Amino acid sequence: MATEGTPIDEMELATQLRTRGLVRTVADRGYRRLNDNHSALVEALATIMNATDAPSIDLHIKEALAELEGPHFFLVQHVLCDLIPLLNVDQGVLLAFVLRLVDKGGSDLAAGAPSEAFGEWTKKDPTRPSKVYEAARTGEKLALRQLFTVLRMNADAEQALMFARADEREPKLAAISALGAIELGERYSEVLDTLLQGAASEDEDTALRSLESGYRAAAQRKASAPAGFDEELERALQTRRPFAIHMAANLLWLHQEGLTEDAIDLCLDALADVDPDNTGTISHIDHATYQLVAAGRAEDVVRLLGEMFDRSKGRITFDAFQSTYHALKLADADGLGKAVVYWLLNGGTHTRSCVASQICGIGIDDPPFSIPTASLPPAPSDQLFLCRKAVGWFFIDPLTAVAIPLAVLRGGSPEIANDVLDLIYDPLLLSYGGKLKKYLERYFAEGEAIGSGISELLARKTALQDAMEGIERLVELRPSESHREAERVRWNEEMERGLEQGRRKSVLDDLVTKQYILYGRSSLTPITTGEGTTHLTETKMKSFSISSEIPLLNIVDPVGLDHMLLRLKLEQRGQR
Repeated sequence: MATEGTPIDEMELATQLRTRGLVRTVADRGYRRLNDNHSALVEALATIMNATDAPSIDLHIKEALAELEGPHFFLVQHVLCDLIPLLNVDQGVLLAFVLRLVDKGGSDLAAGAPSEAFGEWTKKDPTRPSKVYEAARTGEKLALRQLFTVLRMNADAEQALMFARADEREPKLAAISALGAIELGERYSEVLDTLLQGAASEDEDTALRSLESGYRAAAQRKASAPAGFDEELERALQTRRPFAIHMAANLLWLHQEGLTEDAIDLCLDALADVDPDNTGTISHIDHATYQLVAAGRAEDVVRLLGEMFDRSKGRITFDAFQSTYHALKLADADGLGKAVVYWLLNGGTHTRSCVASQICGIGIDDPPFSIPTASLPPAPSDQLFLCRKAVGWFFIDPLTAVAIPLAVLRGGSPEIANDVLDLIYDPLLLSYGGKLKKYLERYFAEGEAIGSGISELLARKTALQDAMEGIERLVELRPSESHREAERVRWNEEMERGLEQGRRKSVLDDLVTKQYILYGRSSLTPITTGEGTTHLTETKMKSFSISSEIPLLNIVDPVGLDHMLLRLKLEQRGQR
C-alpha cells in the first residue's frame, strides 16, 4: 500500500519496540512524523506486534505513561486507538492495556477512545464478544469495565437482556445502559418492559439507570416513553438526591425527544434543587437549558434559573450559565428583555443581584435588551415596582437602568407616568450627564409619543448644569487629597476585579499567551516551526479606551444615594 511521507524502517521499528516498548516508541515518533506518516506507522506496528516473537504491548507501559502529560499523551493515544483493532493478542492483556490508557485519560472527553477501539477489536472476530461476556459473568473486573462498550458496539440486545435480567449488580447496570444505546428493532417493546421493571427497583442505581435508558431508547425512535416511566420518574426524583438530579439534567440535555410534557416538568422541578457544589451537574443543566431555549421553552428556563439563584443563595450565578444566557439573547429580539422583566418582578434578592452583575457594564452605547409591551405586568402598581427595581439594581449602568422605565412610559399605564419620569430624573439624570443624556435626547428626537415628558426632564437637567457652572472653583467643595487618593484606590480595585471577571468569561483566555508590557509600541512573540527553528513575529499595538462616568450623587450625597438605592432594591412587591 502506498503511503505519503518517509518510508518506515520495520527492522529499526522492531528493535525500538523490543527495547523501548510500544507506548514509548509511538511517543518517540513525535507529532510531525505521526501527522505525515500515520497510516504507514500503524500498519507497520500491527505487523510487528502480531508476529509470533513480538514484544508484549505493555512493555515498560507504567513508566512510559508516567512520562506523557497533557496533549502529548492524547497524540500517542490517537495512534494506539487506531492500532488496537488491528492487533491479534490475548484478550486479557489487551484489556489491561486499554484500561491503563483509559485511567491515564482521566476525566478528559477523549479518555473513552481506547474503550471504543477495544469495541472495534471485538467486532473483528465473532468469538471475541462471547469471551468478554463469559469473563464478565465470572466477575472478572477488566471485562466488567468494558461490558457496556462491547454490548453497545456489537448491538447485542439479546446478551444485554440476559445480563439486565440477572442478579449480579455490576453487569446488570452495564447491560441496562447498553440497552438504551442499542438499535432495538423488533425487540423495542420487550426491552422497554424490562427497563420499566428495573425502574421500579428499590435499588437507586438500577432505577435511575433503567429510567435513563428507557427514555434514551424512546428518543432514538423519536417517540415518547410509555406513561409508566413518568410515574417511576416522579418517584425517583422525589428524593432530590444528587444522582437523581444529575439524571434529570441528562434527560433534558441528551434525551429530550423521549420525554413527555409531564416528564420535562418533573425534571425542571428537580433541577432547581441542585447542590451548588455539584459543578458537573450544573454544567449539564447549562447544556440542557440551552437546548430548551432553542426548543421554544425560554419561559421555563427563565423560571428555573431564578429558582436556582435564590435557592442557592447566590452560590450559583450566570457564570455557570453563559451558554443559556447567550441563547436567551439570540432566541428572539426581545427574549432577554422578557427574562429581565420576569426576574425583577418575581425573583428574590440573589436573582436580581445575579442579573445586575451579568447585564450591567461599562462603556456600552445602547441598552443590552429591549422590552416588549406585552411583557409588562398589567397592574400599574407592578409596572412602577418594576421601574423602581430596575433603577435600584441597574443604577451603575444608566442606559440599562433607563430601558425599563422608558418601556413603561411607552406602553404602560398613563397614571404612573409622572412617577416614572421622577425616577428617571432622580436618581438617574441627576447623577449622569453623559451617555444617558445623549441617549434621551436621541430618544426624544426620534419622535416618541412620550417625548414631552422626556424633553421636560432634559430641560431640568440643562438648567441644573447651568446653575452648577463654576461651582468647581469653590475651594470648600473640593475633595481633600486623602479623599482623592481613597477614590483612586477604590477605582483601581474595581477595575482589577472587572478585568479578572472579563478573563474568566473569555473563551480565548486559555488559548493565548498573556504578555504584560509596561512600555513600547509593539510586542515580539517567538514562534517555533515544525523544523525546530524559531522566528519572531512583531505585533503592533494600538490604543483603545472605554469611558465611564462617576455618578454625581455619589459625590455630593453618597449616603443619601446609598439609602435610596437600598430602599429601591429591598422594597417588597404589593399583594397581587
